[in-house]
This record gives sequence, structure tokens and C-alpha cells, in this order.
Amino acid sequence: MSLKIFISDIHLSDTTTGKHNIKLKTLEGFWNDIKKDIAEAGGESELIVLGDFIDVIRSTKWNGDIQPWKNTGDIKNVVKGIVEKVYEENKSVFDKLNEYVQGGINLTYVMGNHDRLINSDGYDAIRKYIQEKLGLIPTGQKFPWKYSVDGLPIYAVHGNDFDIYNKTENSSLPIGDAIVTLLINQYPEEVKKALEEKNAPNVAKVYKSLQEIDNLRPSTVTPYWIDYVKKSLQPEDQSLLVDTWNNLSEKFFDNGFVKDWFQKNDYWSFLPDDADKLEIAFRHFTDTKLGRAYEKFLEIKKDFIKETDQNAVAALKLINSNKCDYVLFGHTHESAVHLLDVEGGKEKYYINTGTWRNRIVPGGYKRKGIVFGHQESIDYVMFKIDDSEIKEFQLWNGTLHDNM
Repeated sequence: MSLKIFISDIHLSDTTTGKHNIKLKTLEGFWNDIKKDIAEAGGESELIVLGDFIDVIRSTKWNGDIQPWKNTGDIKNVVKGIVEKVYEENKSVFDKLNEYVQGGINLTYVMGNHDRLINSDGYDAIRKYIQEKLGLIPTGQKFPWKYSVDGLPIYAVHGNDFDIYNKTENSSLPIGDAIVTLLINQYPEEVKKALEEKNAPNVAKVYKSLQEIDNLRPSTVTPYWIDYVKKSLQPEDQSLLVDTWNNLSEKFFDNGFVKDWFQKNDYWSFLPDDADKLEIAFRHFTDTKLGRAYEKFLEIKKDFIKETDQNAVAALKLINSNKCDYVLFGHTHESAVHLLDVEGGKEKYYINTGTWRNRIVPGGYKRKGIVFGHQESIDYVMFKIDDSEIKEFQLWNGTLHDNM
């Protein structure tokens, strides 16, 4: 019996946009969960990291004209510096994975959208560095973009190519990079600067809270999070949060790369297209009234479920084109299992591997407004295989709330 264990979206970062990295005890807890299965299987065990393990994009090293969509030769040293800092900040996690590899586990690292630059042409030395730290043979060869094995009915990709804002197939440059580097990364920095100039109280608390924006799930609750953060400020300082966002938003839409993306993706239609939705979202990013928060939140939840269904539809197409029984994505940070079809008695599934990231989650049961809580997710998918036949799969969802 052999095992295939899938995880994704760990997003190890250089900490310049906040301290969001997993703790060593999280990895060790995961290992304690699966080591009995590994021992009982007796055969080969493989850990597949399905993208966004190293987060090269969430870093304030991207600034001014130094951006991820520039010529890869020009930004090579920036990527190298971020990767080295990611290792430095997460050395215990890398060392522990290295230990597992030396102990006999096979490790496969598949690329996602936040680590895609690692696979750039001419980045062999950067890849060798990562391979060495993970205990892999340091060949410098590119990491795979998908996971599939002949004779095994599994097809796994990170899943970002089914997200219009983060597509990287056919050498596409994702607008998602610009959203992160020009807006999400910069917003806390600019607010902090503006508040410090006014000698406002609670600057550190507001700064840390705004660094959590990328951890919000669903991300469409961001306006309510900003309203929530405002309460830490004096009434006369609260407008800075809105004004700062609006200034960054104007610069974002005036950026040449962003303009080019909109030109390619903005179509005339009676209903808003993907470009229209993005513009509406970011021009009204901070626009909400808490009196209607509850009703809006229910609408947002409904929209998010539709997005998940779209991933399942994409997975069904991949099942048909790749003649497989299981399609796995990461990317959404929401673990899921969807039965897609039954053919000849064979059930066919879309599975999402979730995330190990900290998440800020909304509670919509309080009529007077949305409340927020902090949770750490630990999700993984395990396949038990005998002679290329899948005997079973398991999706495990872990949620940790630490009061410390």
C-alpha cells in the first residue's frame, strides 16, 4: 500500500507584510496525524505540496518600478533575496521537511501563482537553493506545474488558472500580482505613515490589523473588516483609512500594467464582466454601512458559493479531458469535496486541499453587524493506493483557535 498526501497554500513569507507564517508545531502536529498511516501502509509515501508554499509576492520588496511583471532577468536578485529571507524566517519548517525527506518520504513541490517566479528561466541557482533546503537533489530543474502519474487516476494543479485574476497559463501575467503588490502590501504601510504624521493613537494595532487583509475569507468582507479596524481610531482619524485606500486605488488603475490588463479583459456587455467587477470592488473597497452589513454578508456568502461551484465545473472538464477520477486544486484556501459524476460505478470527485494559513473569518449572526475571529487552518488530503488502484481518500480539516 502506498500513500499520496496533498497539502497546499502554506504561503511561507519573508514577514515584511506581517508575521503570518506557520509554526513548527503545526507541521509536527500534521506529521503526528499521518505517521501511523505511513507506517501501516508500508509502501512508498509521497507528500505533494500543491502550490503557494513559498510566497514570493507578499513582500514589500516589490515597490516602485520593481514589480513581479517586469522582465524576469531584471528582478532575479529581488526574487533571490525574498526566497533567502523566507528560508531564514522559516528555517525550522524547512529543516523539519528536510528531516522527513531524509527519513524516506518523497516530496514533490508543484508551482502556484505566488511562487511561479521561482520557475523563471535562468533561476536555476534559486531552485537549487530551495531543493537543497528541502532535502531534494539540487538539480536546478524547474518544479512541475501539475501532478499526475501514469496509471493513477489523479490530476492535481494549484488551480489559479481557473481564476481570471490569477491565470498564469500561456505565460499570462496575473493582475492578482498587482493587486497584492500595489494595494494589499502597500495599504498598511501608507496608513501607518499617515497616522504617524498625525501622532494618532493605536497606530501599531491598526497597522497589524490591516496586514491581515489578505487573510480574510471570503475576501469580499474586506470593507467590513476596515470598518471594524476603524473603531481603534479617533473619529477625526478614521477618514484616513478611506482616503489612503482611494489614493492607492487611483494609482493602481493608472498603472501601465493594470491598464493593459483591463484593455485585454474589459468587454462591452449588459452585465458586468470580470474587469468591471474588479473595478467596482476596488473603487468601493472601503464603502459600506454597518446598518446593512448583515444583509450584504448573506449576499456575499451566496456569491462565494457560486465561485466554488465554478471550480467544480472546471474540475469536471479536467476529469473528462484527462480521463481521471479525481481532480485536486488548492488556491481558494477553502477545502472542499464535490461529487461530480458517477460513470460505470466509479465516483468522480473535485477536491480542494484548503490551506494552512491563518484566516480572519466573519460571523454573520449578530444583527447589528459582522464580528470577526482568528483561526488557523490545517487541511490535507490523503489517498491510499494499492497496485495503482485507489482504495480510499480522506480530506481532513483542522481548525485551531489559540487564545494565547
